[in-house]
Amino acid sequence: MGKIKSAIITAILVAAIVVLGVFATVSYTTPGSNGVGKFNSFISSIKLGGELSGNAEAVLYPEGVISASEYALYTTGAEEDKLEDYAKYQKRGSVYVDENAFEDYENGEEGFKADVLKDAQVLAKRFGEKGYSGYSVSVQDDYTVKVSVPTNFPYAAYADNGSSLRSSYTSEIERTIGYMFFDGELTLRNTEIGNTGADNIITPLTADVTSYFKSITNVSAGGNYAVRLNLTKAGRELFKDVTTRITSVATEEDDDKAIGFYIGDNKLIALNVDGTIDSGSFYIGIENGDAALARDYAIVLNSVANGDVLSLGYGTDDFTVVYKTSALGAIAPVYLGIALLFIIIAAIIYSVVRYKKLGLVNALMILIYSLAIIIALMLIEIQLTIAGAVTAVLGLALLCASNFALFENVRGETKKGKTMQSAVKSGYKNMLLGILEMHIILVIVALMLALICVGELASCGLIFFIATLASYVLYWFTRFMWYVLSSPVKDKFKFCGFTREEYEND
Repeated sequence: MGKIKSAIITAILVAAIVVLGVFATVSYTTPGSNGVGKFNSFISSIKLGGELSGNAEAVLYPEGVISASEYALYTTGAEEDKLEDYAKYQKRGSVYVDENAFEDYENGEEGFKADVLKDAQVLAKRFGEKGYSGYSVSVQDDYTVKVSVPTNFPYAAYADNGSSLRSSYTSEIERTIGYMFFDGELTLRNTEIGNTGADNIITPLTADVTSYFKSITNVSAGGNYAVRLNLTKAGRELFKDVTTRITSVATEEDDDKAIGFYIGDNKLIALNVDGTIDSGSFYIGIENGDAALARDYAIVLNSVANGDVLSLGYGTDDFTVVYKTSALGAIAPVYLGIALLFIIIAAIIYSVVRYKKLGLVNALMILIYSLAIIIALMLIEIQLTIAGAVTAVLGLALLCASNFALFENVRGETKKGKTMQSAVKSGYKNMLLGILEMHIILVIVALMLALICVGELASCGLIFFIATLASYVLYWFTRFMWYVLSSPVKDKFKFCGFTREEYEND
């Protein structure tokens, strides 16, 4: 390869890195747009875990339980008839409980407490399926359920408290908490063929709804999101019968041609019927391409369809979410960014000092690796935590260690008197199996963490899976760039900073 080709390839690669680097790190607002024409950098669009962006906390009260502040609000200075309404409330710790709330329990108050605990366990499963890096569901004061989830803010929303982006994330958090607390059995309803004496319910009141569904999941394809319902044999027969009857009965434009999926009295989602459904599964599309909404629907429906029903009713229309700053400080994301930048710069400097121009090749690989991780975190929407950042650094260390081991192996080959071309071939050949085995083992470990674990461990596993793949690909790309940069250099030993052993003829 000549100097011109080498220079062109190098220039294109560097230009691509610079352009991506700008998009990855620089946010800007179009002049005169009043914030409407704002572009957020890739980094500022990465979702942050609770330890970096804080947590959202909410306490939900079952029916018959109110807070001390609510009790004081309605009783202080109230008229006599109003006071009589609240006379049945007795103080229990920091809450007030309606004594009539226990009347349906054989063991009274203890039975009520047991249901609160059971509901907390069901809710923990539901929130666990959201894939948060960390969350908690606990019983508070024996009568209420407290939920704490990561705000999941990207830095652009975290840093700008009044932005529309932040508002969209807070709305999503509050919507999710409300949906997770939906209580009651799953029923299917339609006004045309349903039992009008029982709120238009299609399914027999004596039927076990769990017998109709294998699972309910969310799916995505091409930017579209849907809920997929996987049916049992009984479920397939049910939907075949119901959709056939709806198709034949609902003929007018104002007729009900949909099957509503209700959790208790809350309508969650509806299937528009335009023909008979006779298959083992079907999809219900989500409007506006809302991935989070599709996931919320699927989690709640799957929970209830598998028998995990909340025993008590909760005020999902009236609860307050409190947003708390990270325990590590308001600028924890900035400190983390500075630390990662320092590590990248240190790795680049060491590479260049140790291996001269060949170190520049490794420096390019470091920059490409960093950009690949940033783009992957943004596109896949992996929540970045401190542990996740450390995992990404481990991937960088793997890349550098692989290249440095190779460089030293090639250095050893040159000391045997081999030419540079021969030394490089021998070096890669000597390292081939070791590098391949190491990356395969690490990929398997990363996949196990990502698929088996939940929360932060799953996120770290996914990050390490991406990092390991990037490390292996860039290890071989290093070989290509070595060839590109060294081809026009006459003294290739000087280029690499290596010393070839000279032998005198006797």
